[in-house]
Formats: sequence, structure tokens, C-alpha cells
Amino acid sequence: MSVLIARLVPGFAGSARPGGRSLSLAAAGLALLMVLSAATAVAPTPALAASTIAARCDGVSLRARPSSTSRLYRTLKAGTKVVAVAKVSGSRWSVRCGGVSSSGSSWYRLTSINGRSVKSLYGVSYVYGAAALFKSVITPVALETACSGVSLRTAAKTSATRKVRLAAGTLVTGYGTVTGGAWSTTCAGKALSGTSWRRITHVNGKSVKTLYGVSYLYAAKGLFRAAPDASSPETKPTPTPAPTPDTGYTEGIDISHWQGTIDWTKVAAAGKRFAFMKASEDIDYIDPTYTTNRAKAKANGLYVGAYHFARPSNATGDAVAEADHFVDTAMPVSGELLPVLDLEDDGALSVAALQTWVRDFLGRLYVRTGLRAAIYVSPGFWSKYMGNTGWFAANGYTTLWIAHWEPAAGVPTLPASNWGGLGWTFWQYTSGGTVPGISGRVDLDRYRSGDFTPVLIP
Repeated sequence: MSVLIARLVPGFAGSARPGGRSLSLAAAGLALLMVLSAATAVAPTPALAASTIAARCDGVSLRARPSSTSRLYRTLKAGTKVVAVAKVSGSRWSVRCGGVSSSGSSWYRLTSINGRSVKSLYGVSYVYGAAALFKSVITPVALETACSGVSLRTAAKTSATRKVRLAAGTLVTGYGTVTGGAWSTTCAGKALSGTSWRRITHVNGKSVKTLYGVSYLYAAKGLFRAAPDASSPETKPTPTPAPTPDTGYTEGIDISHWQGTIDWTKVAAAGKRFAFMKASEDIDYIDPTYTTNRAKAKANGLYVGAYHFARPSNATGDAVAEADHFVDTAMPVSGELLPVLDLEDDGALSVAALQTWVRDFLGRLYVRTGLRAAIYVSPGFWSKYMGNTGWFAANGYTTLWIAHWEPAAGVPTLPASNWGGLGWTFWQYTSGGTVPGISGRVDLDRYRSGDFTPVLIP
């Protein structure tokens, strides 16, 4: 032990020599304890590959060392993305984040904040944050079924209710994987088994909330493969006939990456005068086609607008984080259509909680842009998950984009007492339209006027 202390604490061994520097045993013991504590504070647990994670709530502290008493560099807003390169053990912390209290001694070692290196920001190689204050960033991926008969179920187990069986080549969006019940099957001639399940949010470009009334469906992970290039005609769903457009309305479309490469010259020549396009989803997803579609549609004389696909959550600050992500991605400018909140997922929130989430999102967007955004929703969703509230129509959110496909009466059903007597502004009247310049199905929309001034950003 004295040899170890001598190596760790210079001068201790010399204290026994005549005329040597004296160090008491108590002091040596204290010095050793400090050295060992410092070593423990940065002892790494199993290394991580560099991965992007996000702050769970507002006020997440980033410090110089994995210690709650070390220098504080900054606090993060909910949804701020950082890059973690390791998880290390440090001093113990106790926090409350997103309504949940937790404690521990694990810290993330971070090298980047919102795409900027810690080195360039603060002149240090790393900063540290308590592990419980972060969550994984899940990026949606485009997949297709590898064989026929792929079951989508309400939970990650074979005994859960099956909502649909998909044909081979059906396009879906996977939103991460989960561990669930064991499964065993044969697909494309291969015997497969496992306990990993894909969490599915879209089928052929339509949310499972709209199609089946649930936020997610689940399917055995081994039954999918990466989707081919979305611009390939063979990956597109078979088009279905669309209603003949009524006169007196202005015709347009709404699109996302599901439409692949678009010939906007042909779209304009077909008489489409406006296009809404997906810009973002949740706190991190960016539609890869947004920038290109926005520029080319405008170049061909169409009015363009951006929409955000909402992923409501009860995490503290989630609505604000999603609104910030939308504004930062869409970058709305004068002359474009009003930005849109696309509301199709209730996030398993109560009616009151979802109403609050929507108010917080729209309020944050107003603070950032000065704009009262449009709301895209179906009459059934608004009635069931938003309690058919008339608050939004009565408080400045007058632009309703209603999604009601091919109604029997020939006109859309409207929630919230005909949207406070204001009626619809945009109407998505079919998901099965065909338009020159676009391969496969596309949503068709109408604007109830020929004068776009009321719905343009000043």
C-alpha cells in the first residue's frame, strides 16, 4: 500500500528519509482518496459509437466535468441535439425532467451541440451532461415488405390484434425498433425468427393514425428491407381515380418524399396553382425533398407552403421544440402560404393535454414568426382527440385545411361548429389523385378562392 501511495502521491516515500519532505499519513491518505475519486469520476463504462441524442426537457446542464459542481457552460432547450461519444461514471446527480424524477451517476461525454463542435464553442474537447436528461433521436426510415402476408399488429407480440396484412413491396415508414414477443416465420423463402419488431408510422405514405386509428403498428423486423429509390415508378402505389374537380375552386396538391422526384413544369402545366410540402416531423426529422421541391415549385409559378407532421408528447417543452424545429427547417418567407400544423397523431395524450400541446406549438410558432398557422386535420380526429373545441377558430386560427376524402354529400364535414362559422379554407378531397409530372398517387386539394392574398405570409 505504501508503494502505491508513493507512486500516486510524490514525496510520500521520501517522508521516511532524514531531511526528506514530510507528509503525514493522514494527509497521504486524503491525497490518495482524492486521486482515486478523480480517477473514478471519469472512469469510462462501455464505449459508445458517436450517436445523436436530444435533450428531454428545458434546462439541461452541460458541465466541464462529469460532476454537478463543475463549471456550467450552458443549459439546453428541450429537443436540442448533441453528439455523445461515451458514457462515463461521475458524481451522483438527482434531477426532474419531463415530469419524471431520476438519479444516478452516469454522464454522457459530448462533442457537438446542434451541429457545432464543443471545441469551437467553448475551447474544450468535451462537455458532460447527466445521462437521464437525454433521449435517443430516432430517424424515420423508408422500408418495404420483403414478402406477402406481413402482419401489422397493435403491439409487439404475435397475440396482438392484427390490423392489416401487407402485400410484398408495400412501402412503410419505420420509426425505430422495440423488443417484444418472440416470432418465427418464413419470408421470401427464408426461415426467420427473433424478438425485434419494427414500429410503423405510415403505410404507402398515409399515417397509421389516419388509416387505423392508432399511433403505431408493429411488425416482425426481419420482414422488411430498405425501400428502393422513392422516385422509381415501380415503388409507387397503384393510383386510384380521383373525383372530377368542381368549378369555382383553385386546384393544388400536397406532397412529401413519398412522391419522389417531381417534374414541376408538368405540374404547373396541369393547372395546379399551389403546393403544400412536408418540411419536418417531430423534433428532428427533415423531409429530404423539401428544399428541392420548394425551389422548383416556386420557379414554376406555384404558391408554396410548408407543413409540420406533429408527434405530440408529454415531455416538458416538446411542443416548443417541435415548433422551433419546424421554423428552423421550413424558414417561411413573405409571399409563401401560411405554415401548417399537420395534426394526425394524438401521442396518446388526453384531450386536455393535446389541446394544450397544440396551443403551445402554435403559440411558439407565433412568437417566432408573428403568424397564425393553418391547421390540417380530419373532422373525426378533431372531434375525438381535440374534443371538438372551438377555441382555435375563435382565437385567430381561422385557416382550416380539412382532410375529408370523397365525402358522400360532395362537401366536407367540418368540426367545431363549421370552424366557428368560418368554413374551410383548404380541402384535401382525395388521396388518390393523379397529376402529370408525379408518378403514382398524390393528394389533391382545393383552395376556396382565387385570391391568395388572405393566406399568404405578408
